[in-house]
Amino acid sequence: MAEPVVHNYGNIECRDAVLAWDAQELAYDDAGQLLSRWDGTTFKTHPVTGEQVPDEAAQVPQWRYVGARQAQWPQADFIVGNPPFIGAASMRAALGDGYVQALRGAWPEVPESADFVMFWWHHAAAQVAAGHTRRMGLITTNSLRQTFNRRVVQAALDKGTHLEMTVPDHPWVDGANGAAVRIAMTVLAPGAGEGCCSP
Repeated sequence: MAEPVVHNYGNIECRDAVLAWDAQELAYDDAGQLLSRWDGTTFKTHPVTGEQVPDEAAQVPQWRYVGARQAQWPQADFIVGNPPFIGAASMRAALGDGYVQALRGAWPEVPESADFVMFWWHHAAAQVAAGHTRRMGLITTNSLRQTFNRRVVQAALDKGTHLEMTVPDHPWVDGANGAAVRIAMTVLAPGAGEGCCSP
């Protein structure tokens, strides 16, 4: 077998898959103070409860994304992926205010209540609906079935696509920390289909 298994064919890009921008600048408030947020990873022991709590001293700068827009994808017959699982309520803490503001501004058709993974789902579904892609298959949170994410799925179905296959609630063990979570798997195809599935 050849080493490495994947050769450099020049077709793999290391970049943000849903948001593109021209420049990233440090963000300041109206008084000229640098905006920052908790780094999302550093904890300390609470002096009373002994529980691990966020260490407010561990700060990272906030950013402003200049010229933010939807990221473009190369043409593909099939789109398959496992996008990041970040809930709508956790996006600002995980990604920063500037990023989330830029993301929502670039993708106004994705409801603000939708999870981060739904930006991938929407983008891939649009490729299928436009006839650029034959199928898309994504792993998402199992909250895909809930109203706030279901709106994104329904919008794709209304554009002449159908769910070819769904697994709405499947156990998944996170290899990094052994956490047990529940995921959904969906395959979207063009055309009305036979109504086999719904998340």
